Amino acid sequence: MLNDKAKQIFSRQITLPEVGEKGQEELEDTGILIVGMGGLGCPVAHYLVSSGIGYLTLIDPDKVELSNLSRQPLYSEADVGNLKVNAAKKVLANLNPAAVINEVSEELNKDNALTYVSSHDFVIDCTDNVDSRYILSDICQSIDKPLIHGGIRAFEGNTGVFLPGSGYYRALYPKPPAPESIQDCSTTGVLSSFVGWVGMHQAMLAVQLALDLIKESAFYFLDGRKGTIRQVEVPDAVVEETKELSKALPDHMSPSELKERLESDNPPLLIDVRGAAERAEVKIEANDIHIPMDVFAQRLEGIPRHGNVVLYCHLGIRSNSARAWVESQGIAISHLSGGIEAWLFENMDDEGNPIALANKMESDDSEPEKPLSLEEQNAQVVANAKMEAELEKIKTDSEHSELSSLIDLKDRLLKQSLEVEKQKQEHELKLEEMKISAEAQKNDTKFLVEAVYLVYNDGRLLGHVFSEDQQTDAEILTSMLMAVNDFVADSLGATGNIGNLEFGANSIVIEKGDNCYMVSMNYGEPSDSLRQGLRKQIELIEENYSDKLEKWDGDVSSFEGCNTNLVKVLMESTVRDRSEVA
Repeated sequence: MLNDKAKQIFSRQITLPEVGEKGQEELEDTGILIVGMGGLGCPVAHYLVSSGIGYLTLIDPDKVELSNLSRQPLYSEADVGNLKVNAAKKVLANLNPAAVINEVSEELNKDNALTYVSSHDFVIDCTDNVDSRYILSDICQSIDKPLIHGGIRAFEGNTGVFLPGSGYYRALYPKPPAPESIQDCSTTGVLSSFVGWVGMHQAMLAVQLALDLIKESAFYFLDGRKGTIRQVEVPDAVVEETKELSKALPDHMSPSELKERLESDNPPLLIDVRGAAERAEVKIEANDIHIPMDVFAQRLEGIPRHGNVVLYCHLGIRSNSARAWVESQGIAISHLSGGIEAWLFENMDDEGNPIALANKMESDDSEPEKPLSLEEQNAQVVANAKMEAELEKIKTDSEHSELSSLIDLKDRLLKQSLEVEKQKQEHELKLEEMKISAEAQKNDTKFLVEAVYLVYNDGRLLGHVFSEDQQTDAEILTSMLMAVNDFVADSLGATGNIGNLEFGANSIVIEKGDNCYMVSMNYGEPSDSLRQGLRKQIELIEENYSDKLEKWDGDVSSFEGCNTNLVKVLMESTVRDRSEVA
């Protein structure tokens, strides 16, 4: 949900029918990975943050150099020698403080690409590195992740948007060029404004993709000399090189999906990453593998590489972290979303007991593990340190994918709790009103409330209501109200009950608040219940209209809603016409 500040900042975009508030919310929820923070990455990141993209990860191992400043506008001379991702984040955070920006100061490679790519909605390739370009193309195609490409040489540029089902970049250029033919801007030269143009085109494609305005893949050639753009179709092709990256299972799996796969002809291998004490209490299958998190790195070689493997823990947090780390080592793997808690919740019999696959285990029949030698212990320490470092890099992915679902659940439960509390308060209020009405009905004295006035402290009328049976002459009511004003003026230092007035058969009850007072004109002698009703309603008015009452400018329309409170006082009368008054 957009807040008022966001609506104001992005008002020009929201005005567009293709965007609107719903579209702007989509941009705010989109996570994009930008690989390369040079001449293309700078304008791409700038315009994405300025458009309201809510989640960005910037990857680049380089530091700012003087030669970068002419075509990479996120940096200044003061940033020379600093990491590009750090310098860029400072500028981008000022453009949109609400955006979440993560910086990764390392080079993209085959070992880490899958981890970073899988945790975002889509990827933007802003690299000048051929190897990275093909790695991104193959990874994105293998896991059906949209990819936006950009490249420049002198006055020639190209951009592309590749959607799942197309052949991606390798379909256009099946094999990387020979190393000796590769040239970059340091050898061919480049015009700063042209670089910015290509980067802005990438950013435009990204925003359109986030708004679901792009329905098919496309590739564009940009001519910097002529200022033209030419579009070509992207062929549908299967890339053989990506087959080794394909997965037998998705990144995460629901309990129902896991149950279905366990009952299939090709069930996955389950690996429990919990501690021994947790495992002794309950586990999913008796023949699953136990590899605790504290020795996970040491046991990496024992994990099958066929891809048909599912990790699980208590809530799914540890298993997702382990999954991400395993995939960073080049092994495709899945994990149970929500952990064994979610499994037990969904797999219960009619009596609320876990089904057979999740029976309580009295003991763990597995063979005790042999103690590690000193050499093995040292190797384990090193391996664990490496795993912790990798886990730190993917922490954002782990938290965003698993914890977000838990946070959403917490938010839903909180909203439900607040709604229940609201209903409880409304119910208590109705009971109180019924109680006051019942007390009035029991009172022997019968009276009729003919009129109720709400009067400002200086005597100006804020609102009034009359009963249907009101018979008192208007001049009499006016003189009675004037008498009330004089009476209140003599009692300004008082609060609450400041007195009663009588005019023959008519009576007046007055209750005063901090900024106004309420007057009840009655036929007959009123009961204590009427005074309680006046007190209650004047307190509600003072609470709900406190700001307007303290600085009232004379506009009576500001208090039209107060008449509801006045009507409630009328309804507390014990009779409906004068003939019933005792």
